[in-house]
Amino acid sequence: MVQHIQAAQYFSISGRKTRVSLSSAGLVLDCPQSGWRNHKCTVIPFSKIVTTECKKSHKTSVGRHWLVKTIKLSTFSFGLVKHGYRTLGSGDHNGDEDGTESLVVHYVKEQKNKGLIQLKQISLNHTDSDVIKKWSDAIRNYSCQVSRRPKKLLVFINPFGGRGNARNLWESKILPIFQLAGITCQVVVTDHANHALTLLQTVPLHGHDGVISVGGDGMFAEVFNGVTIRAARDASLDVDDKATEFVRPGIRVGFIPGGSTDSISMCLHGTTDPVTAALHIVLGDSMLVDAVAIHSAQRLERFAMTMVSYGYFGDLMTHSENYRWLGRSRYSLSGVRTFLANKSYPGKVSYVADDDDQAGLLGAECGEGCHTCSDQVQGQEGERGQGENQGETNNSVVREFEVVGRFLAVSSATLSCSCRHTVPGLSPSAHTGDGTTDLIIVHNTFHLNYLRYLFRTAFNMSHPFRLPFVQAVRVKSWSFTPQDDEIQSAWNCDGEVLKNVKIFVKSHKQLVPVFARGVYNKIYQTERKLVEEAQLFDDIPVL
Repeated sequence: MVQHIQAAQYFSISGRKTRVSLSSAGLVLDCPQSGWRNHKCTVIPFSKIVTTECKKSHKTSVGRHWLVKTIKLSTFSFGLVKHGYRTLGSGDHNGDEDGTESLVVHYVKEQKNKGLIQLKQISLNHTDSDVIKKWSDAIRNYSCQVSRRPKKLLVFINPFGGRGNARNLWESKILPIFQLAGITCQVVVTDHANHALTLLQTVPLHGHDGVISVGGDGMFAEVFNGVTIRAARDASLDVDDKATEFVRPGIRVGFIPGGSTDSISMCLHGTTDPVTAALHIVLGDSMLVDAVAIHSAQRLERFAMTMVSYGYFGDLMTHSENYRWLGRSRYSLSGVRTFLANKSYPGKVSYVADDDDQAGLLGAECGEGCHTCSDQVQGQEGERGQGENQGETNNSVVREFEVVGRFLAVSSATLSCSCRHTVPGLSPSAHTGDGTTDLIIVHNTFHLNYLRYLFRTAFNMSHPFRLPFVQAVRVKSWSFTPQDDEIQSAWNCDGEVLKNVKIFVKSHKQLVPVFARGVYNKIYQTERKLVEEAQLFDDIPVL
């Protein structure tokens, strides 16, 4: 937290003489107003300031004016407060400066209920270039101290995935934002499946502050799999051993959503807006997110962050791969076809339950400031992810369960799995950083019953887990064994098809550092807002 920053200066903003102060948390604009309300105080926190620019204005008449009383507040404020000039407008002595300097402050404005972040700017005008430069340097300096903002990124662009416009999205919308923020980008355009995953095993990552994917969920899965496997191998861990406690990568990963479903963006940002995702990266937002390791009998198959699903969702994904040319519409077509087929598959599900949080399956939704996920240690390179075995060795009893039968779907939701088609998500109360995954078993039933499940999952008017043929449990690890003499489905792992059906899945707590802060949740933000508002007005100087 930035503390004891004290400085004040008068600038002209939109032709109005405005007192601007630096408080302990941001830029305070005391704007004069007409009518009964003489002043309007606007605060731009340092955490929301992206950058500043110094520009020149060019007009015709300049008048010298004593704008501000010199206030010597601290060593920091010395030199920030000087004599200034303002424009002598026609009939209005509050007009914009003529031939003055402008300090353009680029900042973000949030629509928290929608999860959106927009880039805004405001111009502070003054006749003294020294004032402009010193205030610009000060604002930049303290904005960068608020969070670990990236300076250099490794970017992977998938030009084929989703809607096929990832490269255009990058060049037209995202790159200009990164350039404005002073971020250097090394860009790789992938040309085949697992290109990013393979390259990340050998490419030097030293000097990079993050690895970013531009594309759909599959592209992001490649990126975070790549950095996680790389971290494990650098630590000389056996990635193919299902008992391995994986280490947390020392570099953050991020994503610019440009796919068909963009579930990861919905789960962590609450929106699929690519500009919002880019601004989360620019601001250096950071959180630690759970991931599950999926092992077959012989090796690590992959990591997954959102969904691992067999049966209905596996068949849907397998079928939809043949219709990629339809874009996101292919999921609706394949969904109808898979529903009408109503195939069930026999097998055995074994799991280790998390006895501490079964009630949480029907509890409050996770989000920014969630108490369950708040025990995070940010930014420690090579730190081991807090796997479930760490807690089970200390006087706790591991309880294993088995479910045998025919299943329409067996799914594991590590995050809520929210997406455009299912906004509440497969498991609305799943947590981002509690070290568990929600195992959802849908037993064989009639078409109408399964339609009830799909309808409740899509709209959450009534909780799908309350249906008698649905079994949901919060687990730390689980496995699936198919019946060998029957036709088998495939696994849908974060939008990618896995055909090796017999698997073991284990959750690793807060394994992946991601450029995100979590979905806005009003429940968790009320207390935090009160604290922040109190801090904003600490140490504001009085004239």
